[in-house]
Amino acid sequence: MSRLGIDLDPVALIRNIFAEEIPDPAHLSVLGEMGGAESIVGFLREDIRSINERDVSVLKEIVKTHLNIRTTINDETVRKLLKIKPDMITFVSEDKETSILPTTVNLDEYAGSLSDYIADAHANNIATSVFIEPNLQTIKQAGKLEFDYLEINAKLFTTADDLDQQVAELESLNSLVIAANKLGMGVNISGGITQENIKELAKIHYLDDIIVSNSLMVKALAIGFEQAVRDFVSII
Repeated sequence: MSRLGIDLDPVALIRNIFAEEIPDPAHLSVLGEMGGAESIVGFLREDIRSINERDVSVLKEIVKTHLNIRTTINDETVRKLLKIKPDMITFVSEDKETSILPTTVNLDEYAGSLSDYIADAHANNIATSVFIEPNLQTIKQAGKLEFDYLEINAKLFTTADDLDQQVAELESLNSLVIAANKLGMGVNISGGITQENIKELAKIHYLDDIIVSNSLMVKALAIGFEQAVRDFVSII
């Protein structure tokens, strides 16, 4: 059965905008785990839009389930994470202009750097993942680089114009997850996932973490963070 992963970056963004100590991502991670989340996710960026190094250090101490920290392919940030030792490092690209959300990685461009970082992570008993578009060739490239996991972008499914396209994209995702598993990699998924579409994604065989972000925060503003997490968990 798939696990729910919760992205804490919207929490950190609200805190950073108001230059306050609250809301605290660490506090919300505790509520999330109490609600049934089994993976805590954050994006350690070079700017101040999302979680910071101190957040990651605190999360490392208090998260009881699985701590997955995203980072760009940046030596300074990667070195910080190798020292803190989260359970997983997920390599992403960033949209510096419009969003706190990560964008997918071009493996052709960064293969050399990623190979070195993967080796360093494995030497420190840290699992590795990379955020990619749903493409078989890219999955094969990730397998050659010896990633432990993939994080597949679900946007083509979550933004489908009609039911036929949605079904087609869901079938494609199912095939890609199977292919990744045959290559020895686990698969997480993110990108526009809501309470309305998460149920279909949860039907995909061999899918590990389903990561929710903005939609969870919107719901939490109305009914509270722990209950919002419980509602998502109950669906999957």
